[in-house]
Amino acid sequence: MAIDKKKLQTEGTYQAKAPLSSILDEVEQIACFLQEIDSERRKLRKFGGLFMAGGIILAIGASIVGINIIAFLGFLAFTTGVGLFIYSFVYGRAMHGHQSRCQLLKDLFKVHQQDADPRSPFSVRLAMKSQQTLLKEEPWADRKNGKQKFYEEDYLSIEGELLDGTVLSENLTELTRKRSFTNPRGKSKTKTRCRYIVTLKFRYPNDLYKDARPAQQALHEGVRVPSSGNVREMRVDVHPQAYVGKILSCSSWLSWGSTAGFSTSAGLAPTFILEGQK
Repeated sequence: MAIDKKKLQTEGTYQAKAPLSSILDEVEQIACFLQEIDSERRKLRKFGGLFMAGGIILAIGASIVGINIIAFLGFLAFTTGVGLFIYSFVYGRAMHGHQSRCQLLKDLFKVHQQDADPRSPFSVRLAMKSQQTLLKEEPWADRKNGKQKFYEEDYLSIEGELLDGTVLSENLTELTRKRSFTNPRGKSKTKTRCRYIVTLKFRYPNDLYKDARPAQQALHEGVRVPSSGNVREMRVDVHPQAYVGKILSCSSWLSWGSTAGFSTSAGLAPTFILEGQK
């Protein structure tokens, strides 16, 4: 099914609920549409340059022959070229700046299609235009006239059923911090930093995987090791990373509990947050 290009460019959001194979086809159409936008922008800049060059040539010719109508045509051609050149940066700018989002969706579906039936219904929402929500605004005391704003945008969500009946839900959130200030030379500056949160959820079928609570209770039991193994005391130093008062990620460093000796287990350890805490 062909996508509505005009609607997509106006609203900037792609939403669908269809079999996985159909969504993959529409995502490919979106990628081709973004390439068309990029091609049109290059054409506008090319014609803009030609019009400006033609205007300059007509202006030179008018100064030689002294005909005012040629000078007017040269001015008209030059201003048209400037207008086309400026418009080339405006045309499709919102979607052109988020081509990586479409590529990300394609890569995710390439992974999911290995575990899902092509006829399995999936729902997807992809924002191709920024729809940020302001979370917080406060002064930035470290710089002159400093201000900082925090934004949040949920720009991608996927939900569908896998081969074993598990329902997959995946959401991507972009967190943006914008800082503006005046530097020592009196110029206004703006700096932007982005972080991303990936939320992945699985709803497992009870008739296949039964009750998962015993597995949760097993986490509180003692560590089981073979008779030939040893359990050593380790010290864990956790360093959380917070954003707007909420812990989003953290890193852990393992070190041997005793002051003497050496352990190859020391170093950074994978850390997963089960639930963000304020």
